[in-house]
Amino acid sequence: MTAQEYLQSRLAALSELPASSESQPPQQSVEDAVYAKLMSKKFRKLKATPACVEAVKRIVKRTADTQSPIVLSTLFGGNKLWRFDEAPDIDWAELFNLFYYIEWAKTIAAVYKPGVILDYYSQDISVESLNNVPRSETNAYSAGYRAMIEWLKPYLPTGVQIRYRRHLEDFANPNDYYDELEAAKAEILKENGGAYPKMTDAMRAATALNVRLKPGQDADPLWQEKVELEHQAIFRTPTLGKLFAEPDRISLCPTNYPDSNSITTGSTRRSYAKFWAGVGALEKTENGFHELILTPKQLETATFDWQGVNLPGLSGKNLSRIRVLR
Repeated sequence: MTAQEYLQSRLAALSELPASSESQPPQQSVEDAVYAKLMSKKFRKLKATPACVEAVKRIVKRTADTQSPIVLSTLFGGNKLWRFDEAPDIDWAELFNLFYYIEWAKTIAAVYKPGVILDYYSQDISVESLNNVPRSETNAYSAGYRAMIEWLKPYLPTGVQIRYRRHLEDFANPNDYYDELEAAKAEILKENGGAYPKMTDAMRAATALNVRLKPGQDADPLWQEKVELEHQAIFRTPTLGKLFAEPDRISLCPTNYPDSNSITTGSTRRSYAKFWAGVGALEKTENGFHELILTPKQLETATFDWQGVNLPGLSGKNLSRIRVLR
């Protein structure tokens, strides 16, 4: 099987109904059935925290009572990591993550008639100043992502929708975001007695990976602490706070954060990497392929061949070929 044949088969199977073995047991309530699908070990990578369990149960009850769709929401960086040759455009990582979440969502939609909305919320305006990413690049990424979602619509299973939102578009004037950000930074500094956040080695490594340094930025011995201050402040801005307060929003995250109320999902069945900070690849199996998302470190050591791909209607500089691991 070639990569082309595999991807065509994945698309063809995307709208297929779940196997009868995955349907709702006869004596199980709709709420219990939805909760069981949400917490399925096929898609949940780690044990849910008590905060996550409480939040998911509360939201499932609310949506069932109001017959509203289940909203599975992913808050993500909003750009392809600038270190990749693929940047600033989407690549197979975004599509593989969508495949993974669609497969999950259709098991829920099969037992819940109001269906599921896969909600992708891009923190694009945040990464502009946090990681020094030009708006032209976040615009290109968002345009490609939205075009891919439109292309996928004919393949979606019944009861599953995809929504893409940009933080930038929550502001009539983007400068209002920076006013919110400065107020949040001042609040954190006040709480810390004027001190910048303390950083672990892991936090420093993440900062070094994500920030595209401006000339002279790293001459400041506190440059990483200042970036971390902004990172923390982002999550206190009122506009992002409105997202967190949406009553029907179930939070998903590919990676684990202690005490989080998010479901830790990974990004594909075999990958934890954040799709916007990774690139998609295929790994051969006996009968097909595994879909992987590779981090920069994984990509450095990977050996692969390129295979050409042509999926009619899907375009972009990164989508005419794919890495196949040796």
